[in-house]
Amino acid sequence: MGMAIYHCSIKIITRSCGRSAVASAAYRSGEKLLNDETGIVHDFMSKGGVIMSEILLPEHAPTIYQNRETLWNEVQKTEKRCDAQLAREVEVAFPVEMTRSQQIECARAYIRENFVSKGMIADWAFHDKGDGNPHAHIMLTVRGFDENEHWQQKTKSVFANARDENGRAVFDPALPFYDPGDRENTSRYRIPVLDENGNQKTRIREGKGTEYLWEKINIPANDWNNRANAERWRASTQRNPVREDRFQRQRLCFAQKGEGDVRRTARPRRARL
Repeated sequence: MGMAIYHCSIKIITRSCGRSAVASAAYRSGEKLLNDETGIVHDFMSKGGVIMSEILLPEHAPTIYQNRETLWNEVQKTEKRCDAQLAREVEVAFPVEMTRSQQIECARAYIRENFVSKGMIADWAFHDKGDGNPHAHIMLTVRGFDENEHWQQKTKSVFANARDENGRAVFDPALPFYDPGDRENTSRYRIPVLDENGNQKTRIREGKGTEYLWEKINIPANDWNNRANAERWRASTQRNPVREDRFQRQRLCFAQKGEGDVRRTARPRRARL
């Protein structure tokens, strides 16, 4: 018997392409969801091949986001730009030689390890139309949460710690950087704002005297858009449990079962094939 091959595709759901996070979630989960932004009800209850769906929440995510309609409507309210990234979607296929429970548990372990543990909410559904292509659709939020259960900003302002080959201020995480909580030991890692003569710029602040200016730049609040992550996510799918011995298969598929404080809500569905 031939061995099925994994595949993994990654794409971004953006408003600029006319996409809706609510509509996408309704289609993948086979549910009926109201889109607050448009007033449209996206009804995919008759969609066949949806075996199950669930939402996995990371640390600090409010439990109200276990509700799919609430989650993606809130995402669309938060992402206001006309070209906003609403969600990331990862699609992963599984070998038909695996049992259904192995497919689902391996998908869940993959999602927890690669996404939920990093702070993303994962809304995923397992599809199988009986055509030899069992696969998971994984929708991921693009913002993390702070300790107060609030959405984080997509970017943050930091002091530059280097200059590139063109002399522009940059932030290199591989180099030492300024920590406001440890000024005495890290102040030297800041980069000064220079005038046309190469001298550091200053300004006079009322009641505070002369203030020296330092380069600050905005950087992504997380590294989820880093291309290297996409390669790691794809590489993670290549650990085909069917090709491993029983111990390795159990370690991959079930080792993470019950670990951590990851909350989920599951909706088993009867496939309509």
